[in-house]
Amino acid sequence: MSNRTGTAYALTTFARVQRHREDELEDYLAALPRGSASPLARIGVLHLSRLHLVRELVFQGPNQRHRDLLRHGHLVFTATFNGEPGDFLENLRTSVPECDEWWGRCVGYPGRDDRGAFAAWVRSLQVDTSLFQSPIPTTTVEEVREVTALRERVIDFAVAAQGLDAASLQARFRESF
Repeated sequence: MSNRTGTAYALTTFARVQRHREDELEDYLAALPRGSASPLARIGVLHLSRLHLVRELVFQGPNQRHRDLLRHGHLVFTATFNGEPGDFLENLRTSVPECDEWWGRCVGYPGRDDRGAFAAWVRSLQVDTSLFQSPIPTTTVEEVREVTALRERVIDFAVAAQGLDAASLQARFRESF
């Protein structure tokens, strides 16, 4: 497997959180807006992304003798986007100043001011994606938005056109589309 399928690229990073800053980071992440209000929504090529703090490994069942607590919490950042990783990181660096807040609590973070240091630091944390699937691997974010908007128009048309006779329905369709 690779980090790319079609035009989509998967970026996954693990950053060690500074000692005693896990709770602060967890609170910050919980307060971040989601959906269209998310700071990451400013990146037009981003299909999806996730930030989460990992402090322990998944429980492996009743035969596991102890919980697998990590010595240090890790911030996991995942993103699926169209384009090249370097372009995405530059877009992230310039469009999402909030990344200084989440990665600023991680060991060795150089900040966003130095383009090269920022990109090198993020890339140093990247792990290759071992399983990456995309239901629409060659579709851009813009195309998804266009299709979604068309779907909404069709639904609105169908709701508004209920009960119309054939001639009125045809006339309304021609006006709408």
